[in-house]
Amino acid sequence: FFWKLVSLEVVICTLVRILIVFIPQLNHNPCIHLVDPALYIYRFAAHLDLPDERTNDVALTALRLVGRMKRDWIVAGRRPAGICAAALLIA
Repeated sequence: FFWKLVSLEVVICTLVRILIVFIPQLNHNPCIHLVDPALYIYRFAAHLDLPDERTNDVALTALRLVGRMKRDWIVAGRRPAGICAAALLIA
C-alpha cells in the first residue's frame, strides 16, 4: 500500500512541474482565459452584510490571503469563486 502512495506522489509532482511550464503559455492563448480570483473579492465581500468599514477590512485581508495563495500555488486548478469564498471565510 505504501509504494502506491509514493508512486502517486511522484506522479503528482511530475504533473505540477509540467503545469508550471505550460501555464505561462496558456496565458498567450486567446481561447483560454485564466481568471484572477482577486477580481471577485470586493463583489463577494459586499454581500456579507457587514458595516462599510468592516467590509473594506475583510476584503483587504482576503486580498492578502489570495495573494499568498497565489505564491504558494494553491490557486492553480481551482475555481476563482471557491478561492474567494475561502479567503473571505478566513478573513
